[in-house]
Amino acid sequence: MDPVTIAVTAGAAAGGYLLRLGYRWIKARAEVRRAELEQQGLSERIRCLPTGSRLTEKSADREVDITVGGIHPAAGNQER
Repeated sequence: MDPVTIAVTAGAAAGGYLLRLGYRWIKARAEVRRAELEQQGLSERIRCLPTGSRLTEKSADREVDITVGGIHPAAGNQER
């Protein structure tokens, strides 16, 4: 086999691997950024609500139920 053919094949394989690695990194970073923006939007909506309001946020993979100014269900009824 010609050494040039081997070098070109190895270079193409390495280049393809690096492109795939870069694509995966960009895709993962975009997913993290999307989650950050969703969380920021949820926090901003909650800040605008009066005490006692309930907010249910549903998405494909999770459901968040928030009571503004309420006591956490696991904490029980704690008097201060």
